[in-house]
Amino acid sequence: MPKSNKGSALTLLLIIAFLAASVAATMFFMDRNKEQARRMWAEDQLEKIKTAKESLEKERDELIKAKQALEGQVSDVSTQAKKLADDLAAEKRAREAVSAELVKTRGEADDLTGQLRTQEDEKKAITEELAKAKQSYQALSNELTTLRQAKEALERRVKEMLTSQASEAEKIVVKPAQSSASEESTSAAAAPAAAAPSQAAPSAKATSGKVLVVNREFNFVVVNLGTKDGMQIGTKVTIFRNDKKIGSAQVERVYENMSAATLLAEEQKGQSKEGDQIRVVS
Repeated sequence: MPKSNKGSALTLLLIIAFLAASVAATMFFMDRNKEQARRMWAEDQLEKIKTAKESLEKERDELIKAKQALEGQVSDVSTQAKKLADDLAAEKRAREAVSAELVKTRGEADDLTGQLRTQEDEKKAITEELAKAKQSYQALSNELTTLRQAKEALERRVKEMLTSQASEAEKIVVKPAQSSASEESTSAAAAPAAAAPSQAAPSAKATSGKVLVVNREFNFVVVNLGTKDGMQIGTKVTIFRNDKKIGSAQVERVYENMSAATLLAEEQKGQSKEGDQIRVVS
């Protein structure tokens, strides 16, 4: 090879070597910068990781505390829940007891309502009967007032009549029946001396009079026998007409010369009249 060619080749080799060295240096420098950048990034990431770790540890501690607090709260809630369950069970039993008592009370209330209605019906019936009784009482009271007024008027009339016509008041006395005493005495005289004389039985004494006034509305009579004739309140007399008994009466008012007597039998109403005979047997 010629010398000039060898110099060119050497120069070319040197240039190539220089270029290769430059490229290598550049690559080395670039690799170094990349490694430094990577190291810095790694350090930055590590710092971030440390910060995140500390934050996570802090959060972990807080979570642990929160967990412990929650566990305490859960325990309290469990205790309260158990107590609440016991209270609910007791309340349920009490409600069932109250329900049973309520059913019983409703039954008793229904019975009392029925009794109350029965009592109200009875009260209503009694009220109606009482109203009728009051009406009857009022009617009887009015009738009694009328009767008293009529009796008083009739008594005044009879008294005035007896006072003005005393001579007309007739007193009939029934004589005792005659006995056969005289005949028995005669027979006794004719009998032997040892025989005892027989005596006649005494006859009943009768007081008689007559009916002066008859009040047909109130069913009583006025007779001409009074206290002077032995009449008393409650004395019973028999009423005759033509010696035939037609009724009886009981004395309610007595005066000196007359008496007022109520007819005793219902069928005697309207039968007695003025002038009928009366007889009191004592």
